[in-house]
Amino acid sequence: MDLAVAFIFAIGSVICHQLPDRSFFVDGRQLPVCARCTGLYLGAGVGFAAWLAVRIGRGWRPLSMHPRRALTLVVIAAAPTIVSFTSGLIGFWDGSNVTRAALALPLGLTAGAVVAAVCTKDLR
Repeated sequence: MDLAVAFIFAIGSVICHQLPDRSFFVDGRQLPVCARCTGLYLGAGVGFAAWLAVRIGRGWRPLSMHPRRALTLVVIAAAPTIVSFTSGLIGFWDGSNVTRAALALPLGLTAGAVVAAVCTKDLR
């Protein structure tokens, strides 16, 4: 099990700083990504699943989304993450791990839905 955990943390280190004070802990063990990344990845999974659920609910009929609209939605959804990151970077406001994760959720949800739209060929 320790080898698997080390492998997961090695992968996480490529995409995240993994600072303990900025990470969630479950049962005393640090997650392999920080709170902000956790919010992004959880949101992406939910956004992807939600897009597919809507497609299934419609009998797999296409949901057309124009690429420009998708880009606009991603930019708008990125605003809370950008504000959180930038305000922490300049020392204005850093927030808690829960706040960082919550402010990253909109970007994750939107990005996950856009990726699902691409996978289902709904992004036209």
